[in-house]
Amino acid sequence: MKNNRKAEIIVRNRKIMVAGLLLVTVIFGALLFTNKATAKSSRPIYTYYTSYEIQTGDSLWTIADQFMGPDYTDKQDFINNIKRINHLGDDNITEGKFLVIEYSSYEKL
Repeated sequence: MKNNRKAEIIVRNRKIMVAGLLLVTVIFGALLFTNKATAKSSRPIYTYYTSYEIQTGDSLWTIADQFMGPDYTDKQDFINNIKRINHLGDDNITEGKFLVIEYSSYEKL
């Protein structure tokens, strides 16, 4: 009976040790990823506006290629922003007309 009690205590202590190691690993991983995200987002992004004359062959996609900055990761979101700012109902644009383009940069002008 005494040996059985010792075995139970050993198993319980091992479970506690494994749970403690798992908890330390989770906390360390969370801190590691949190620091990376903080460092990346701590750089200021400046937003500017410009007027752009639509050229022959331009589309909202090619204009997005020219102006899309670090604050956008999805080109469709950037295009939707151009459409919203310029009150466009669809993707049709006309050569010679002007668009207001919002763009961003890490550089302060």
